[in-house]
Amino acid sequence: MIEPVSLTIKYKIMKKITTITLILAVLLCSCTHYYYVANVQNVPLFKEKNELRLSGAFAEGDESACIEAQAGYSITDKIGVFADFMSGKGGNVSDNNFGKGNYLEGAIGYYKPTGKFGVFEIYGGLGGCNQHHEYSGSQYNDITGTYENVSNGSADLSYLKFFIQPSYGITFNVLDVALSTRFCNVYYNRIDNKALGNAGEYNNLYTLANTNHFNVEPAITVRGGWKNIKLQFQAEYAGLINSGYQNSFGEDWHLSLGLNVAFSKRFRQSAPKN
Repeated sequence: MIEPVSLTIKYKIMKKITTITLILAVLLCSCTHYYYVANVQNVPLFKEKNELRLSGAFAEGDESACIEAQAGYSITDKIGVFADFMSGKGGNVSDNNFGKGNYLEGAIGYYKPTGKFGVFEIYGGLGGCNQHHEYSGSQYNDITGTYENVSNGSADLSYLKFFIQPSYGITFNVLDVALSTRFCNVYYNRIDNKALGNAGEYNNLYTLANTNHFNVEPAITVRGGWKNIKLQFQAEYAGLINSGYQNSFGEDWHLSLGLNVAFSKRFRQSAPKN
């Protein structure tokens, strides 16, 4: 009688170890759903009329991976406009636990060269985002005796963002450096909340609605290379102002690396002859 009892105890211990291992694996592989990702700030640093700036970048945050494109044009010697696009995704598609979305914005503003190398700019704009999220979790199957990945629902949402973005930078032939800060008001105008199997995400989505969310987003932009073609790096922090935010609302950091191309009359001018 000793051997069967021993085998039973061993079976129970192994079952508990297997259960704990599976739970830890699920926790380690789970993703955090963010509902706001700060896009790369467009800092053109115009110095004259009819300048055109084009850039593309890859960006990452805590969970997201993004592809971004930007364009800017100085329509007068004081007024500039720009438009930006971002497509991002994050999570684990194979486990059906992920989020994805697209964002588009446009802005108009004022710029003023200061001295030989400095530029001050301030822009105001409007953006909009559409997102889709899928949620999944672990559920114990009594028949197989294992934990299985099951769907916990989905959500579709969209928001509008109003922002003001002042900046100051210095620009040389081979190097640009700029400091900027974006002040944002984010308002979710549509939330289709079907995350019924995930109480935490269901409540997070519920608290997003009917509230103005305010962000302050400082950033540093560094461009280096040639006078009209430069590699661009930007580090941006998204600070949450109002206390109504939950921890999973948005990513804190947005880091990007890309290429910036400038078309300007001053870049086409030949160097003076001695």
